[in-house]
Amino acid sequence: MRRNKKFNTRKSSVIETCITVHAEECNGDPEKMVRRFTKKVKRDGIIDEFRSRTHFVAPSEINRQRKQEKKRIVAQVNRRRDELLTPRDRYKRRKR
Repeated sequence: MRRNKKFNTRKSSVIETCITVHAEECNGDPEKMVRRFTKKVKRDGIIDEFRSRTHFVAPSEINRQRKQEKKRIVAQVNRRRDELLTPRDRYKRRKR
């Protein structure tokens, strides 16, 4: 019996980008080129993805991290909102 292709939809996500640094960008300075390359790699998230793929993380651990991240974001938004709504004593004159 032949399996339908729709059941085999699991694909491995492959990093398709090619990160390059040209000598013209850095005026030919090799140290500057290495620094620029590492910045580009970090910005694209390649290092984070590599680290996450090297070790198995249980689904419960992933869910726990997501909940912590949500709590952190909500607390940050609430803190900013409170800062905007509370009056500051900054505009009052200081006693001399």
